[in-house]
Amino acid sequence: MTKVYRSYGALTKAASGYLKDIGRSESTISMYNWIWGRIKKYMDINKIVHCSSTTVADYINATYGLRPIPSLTHHEKHSLRCALCLIQFAETGRMIEVIRRRECVVLSGEIGNEIAAYVESKRKLRLNVKTLHSYSYYLYQFLKYLNASEIHACNTISSLALMKYTSNLLPEAAGAKHLALSIIKGFLRYLYEQNKTARDFSVIVPKDNYKKQPKLPSTYTKDEVRTILNSIDRSTALGKRDYALLILAVRLGMRASDISRLKFENIRWTENSISFNQFKTNEKVVLPLTTDVGETLIDYIKYARPTSNDAHVFLEKQFPVIPISAKRVSLTASRNITKSGVFIGERKHGSHALRHTMASFLLEQKTPLPVISELLGHASTQTSMCYLRIDMESLRQCAMEVPVVSEAFYTQKGGAFYE
Repeated sequence: MTKVYRSYGALTKAASGYLKDIGRSESTISMYNWIWGRIKKYMDINKIVHCSSTTVADYINATYGLRPIPSLTHHEKHSLRCALCLIQFAETGRMIEVIRRRECVVLSGEIGNEIAAYVESKRKLRLNVKTLHSYSYYLYQFLKYLNASEIHACNTISSLALMKYTSNLLPEAAGAKHLALSIIKGFLRYLYEQNKTARDFSVIVPKDNYKKQPKLPSTYTKDEVRTILNSIDRSTALGKRDYALLILAVRLGMRASDISRLKFENIRWTENSISFNQFKTNEKVVLPLTTDVGETLIDYIKYARPTSNDAHVFLEKQFPVIPISAKRVSLTASRNITKSGVFIGERKHGSHALRHTMASFLLEQKTPLPVISELLGHASTQTSMCYLRIDMESLRQCAMEVPVVSEAFYTQKGGAFYE
């Protein structure tokens, strides 16, 4: 039987509790509550007392019109989903379930235990969490195949079984196949080095012809960056925060994950520096606290930051006042770049594009690559090499003149090849 709530406030409170029970983050719940607050304002304006599916439908039509869903922005689609979730909860006590793209990974048996140990060894090398998920997932699929083939011990793995599995692996997804083969190859080499197999089966794994086309980092010119920053209304609290977020990305090249986790203890005012351990690599990085960055942070902290004892610098503007997420930083950059009027084209327009832009500015100033690598917090200078492809001025200096081909070359054998 569907529960009847005595008021709209009671409904949204119960819905928030449901989101918390299923493990949604505080930032996600606050976003839902913000959308539900918009619905409440609509109800108050139109003097609607009880929320129903008709009420939500009218709110959606009034807010988004009759535009097809594909034409809505990412934020509008998310807002629409939050509104529909509320009415679904009111009618069924549940909300739209999140689609699980990957099945639950359960590693058991001798080979499963070796897979778990292999993934753990990669974790100690500080691989990205998503990369570790890929290792677990593809090796789990490999384990399922081995178990189905009655192969339960490392010393019973055979060349024939490997060839059969790898030859039929992901034929329609070249990129995923390349990744899966690489992971399996590494695992088999690990088994051999651990003396779990009598021979190195990694040499059995076939090579594929996958060639990933390198993409140039998305960057913006100095004039475009100036236009983007000048378009932000710094007279408002939101504008002060947005400006500070973008400044940290484009002036210091900080990642969204590091900006969102920035704490007051990381800002060394007396030393004019910002020091922190990067979230992605856990490597310590020390960045210069330039005058414009320092003044921007002070402007936000003194006049725009919500009152809170939280140690994080950047907080959500609305209740509940919690630290912003890395996704919020990226979306903030995307929103401000889009509304600035700068032509984006095929370029990316999140906070990472501003980080790439900072690197391009340093290259223009002839900054040595090791210095750029240190400022960006790269563990190796090799990681920073990709930025050399966007240094067009230096690349022009490497260009060679095309040698002149004599007319005799084209007229040889009567010019038969070139008619």
